[in-house]
Amino acid sequence: MLLLADDLGIGELGAWGQQEIATPHLDRLAREGVRFTEFRSSAAVCGPARCSLMTGYHNGRCRLDDNDNDYLREADLTLPERLRTRGYVSGLFGKWGLSWDSEPESWPNAQGFDAFFGYRDQVHAHNFYPEWLLDGTDSVRTRNVVPRANAKGAGRATVRLDYAPELIKRRAFDFVRQHRDRPFFLYWATNLPHINNEGSRGPDDGYEVPDLGRYAARPWPEGKKAYAAQVTLLDAHLGQLRTLLDSLGITDRTLIVFLSDNGATFLRRTSDGTSDIVGRWFDGTLQYRGFKGDLYDGGLRVPGIMHWPGRTTAGMTSAVRADFTDLHATLVEIAGLTAPTEIDGRPFLSSLMGTAATGAALAAARPYQVWFSPDRNQAAVLEGRWKGVWMRDTLRVFDLAADPGERNDLAAREPMVAARLDAIRRREDRRVTHPLPPR
Repeated sequence: MLLLADDLGIGELGAWGQQEIATPHLDRLAREGVRFTEFRSSAAVCGPARCSLMTGYHNGRCRLDDNDNDYLREADLTLPERLRTRGYVSGLFGKWGLSWDSEPESWPNAQGFDAFFGYRDQVHAHNFYPEWLLDGTDSVRTRNVVPRANAKGAGRATVRLDYAPELIKRRAFDFVRQHRDRPFFLYWATNLPHINNEGSRGPDDGYEVPDLGRYAARPWPEGKKAYAAQVTLLDAHLGQLRTLLDSLGITDRTLIVFLSDNGATFLRRTSDGTSDIVGRWFDGTLQYRGFKGDLYDGGLRVPGIMHWPGRTTAGMTSAVRADFTDLHATLVEIAGLTAPTEIDGRPFLSSLMGTAATGAALAAARPYQVWFSPDRNQAAVLEGRWKGVWMRDTLRVFDLAADPGERNDLAAREPMVAARLDAIRRREDRRVTHPLPPR
């Protein structure tokens, strides 16, 4: 099962040094499993990251290379479709973000998921108190009231009775109970702790949560309290999932993977006296440069945890370099299939289970990673210690071994490295022309 957070920064969990936000259940998961220090998203925004997760292709090849600029087709072979060949039943609960409403072939149930409950559209997923959610292909009303909601259901509710992350969690747990006696894949794509962009003028700055909990009395702006409460609620949901697995007696045969879809947000909100950038409220990017949307590591590095009793080593810290395409390949291999070679990802499970002492096996099979972001006119290539970042066609080169914060541009000093990275970028940029959205 995969629990995917939305815009959670790598520095916002206790296992990565966070001291102000309480995340005891995720910290325990990291202690009892494997904590990844070199896990990166396959994109710096959610749509293309999720596309890479589902298809195994990087942004130079998958349908989406930015949010909402394309959709999955019937011809695309997705992760749940691969798992189905091994008898797995798959359920998606939460945020999809890979569809156009006008294209039914792109909807979750047409892309391999046997059950789906949540948001098909990522803009709809901004709203934590929506008037409706989707159950498969059917719309299900809630008791919330959202005046002036747009066509996608986004807006700010004035009557708040049904909190979507809780509704989604219940349906996810029902799925686990129903399929506990057979192989299943749970993709729990919560929208915590994303902002409600369409409701950001409220006192919570758009970080909608039913209860501020332990943060209510903190001397912080309301938005900062609400953000911390969202992260702690996400953590509590993970704790409740583990309790459920224990009660069903399936903990020892269940793999849990936890990730965020990209780095901490760049959005500006109420200043807490130190910063008005949400991603800096809690040092969400640690020492790394950039935020969500940037192809510097602050936008790409995410907290990654893998917990599989009897298979992974408790307390292990792994420096294996991986992204969502590699997770796709790894989950396929875990299901008992041969990892596909036509995709960009490569399986990394052997590096965690004693058959390869380090991440060298992955590095040898996949010597570099690439990212593209046309909306922001960016690209990036990571090869060994060297990372190239293009901003508006200007290349900067960084030695991550000496400069993990990507502060010192070595492009002029290392022309051969720059040329090699640029050759990789050009070779891997195989993006297609995207269709025009319907009016």
